[in-house]
Amino acid sequence: MNNFSLKTLSISVIAASLVSSLVFAGNDMTKSLPKVAEKAASFSQFVADYDKDKSNTLSTAEVAKNDVLTKNFAKIDENGDKEINKEEFKQYLANMKKTLL
Repeated sequence: MNNFSLKTLSISVIAASLVSSLVFAGNDMTKSLPKVAEKAASFSQFVADYDKDKSNTLSTAEVAKNDVLTKNFAKIDENGDKEINKEEFKQYLANMKKTLL
């Protein structure tokens, strides 16, 4: 009777695997998985999107529509001049990378 139970269990597992393969065969799993390694936005892209006065820096007024930049503005603006420049932005990203690793 033990052998019969093991055979039944084995057949059930194999059948479930085959059915599962058939059911999910058409699914693209990459679409359902979260994107983890999206490229971070570059400073030049932020400047293109927000730099209204074309100073190649970002002020608090210019980034007011971006909640993330507004919330972190003081952290990014290392020299306290109320402007974020490319070097400050790069340093902030480097610091963020260090804290995540």
